[in-house]
Amino acid sequence: MTAHVTTTSAAPGGGAGLEVVRMLATLLWVSGATVVAIAVLGAMPGWITGDKGVVREAASIQDAERRLGARVLVPGYFPERLLWPPRSIRVAGGRRGSVRLDFAAHAGPEIQLLQATREGEPIAPELLGQRTVLRTSRTAVGKLPATLSDVLVDGALHRELAWELNGWAIVLRTSGDDLEELFRMARTSHRQGGR
Repeated sequence: MTAHVTTTSAAPGGGAGLEVVRMLATLLWVSGATVVAIAVLGAMPGWITGDKGVVREAASIQDAERRLGARVLVPGYFPERLLWPPRSIRVAGGRRGSVRLDFAAHAGPEIQLLQATREGEPIAPELLGQRTVLRTSRTAVGKLPATLSDVLVDGALHRELAWELNGWAIVLRTSGDDLEELFRMARTSHRQGGR
């Protein structure tokens, strides 16, 4: 009879230990699933609109406009030496962020068009690249005040023409010397509305 009592009292003790292990495993699983769910939900707005600080490739200008929720500036004058569509289109800053269009050329240097799509906001620095301003002078694009700068971008010398159109910051950049081409593109640039 004593053996029978000892067996009965040992069984509940072993079952209680197993139950504690199950509860701890369930607690860990629920905690881990909660952490993963919160991380996924927190990242969703960035996936939908584009993270700030992250540069993303767009498949077309229309794709860039959808991501930005704004129209992309286009130059009315487009030199024949440049290729259309742009070689690359990059967006940064999420909704109403910035865009960069890189135009390859048949001959001569490429041209980059960078713009912000929110009034009063600067162009996203991650689109401008590692740049050092060497010299800046005042100029004008039509009647709008502008600056013409010599800059080092990733170690290469470029010329930048910067101005604002309806409050949007815009930069045209080239490694070439044909400033008249930049000014002509700038004077004929226009915004096709906005969202």
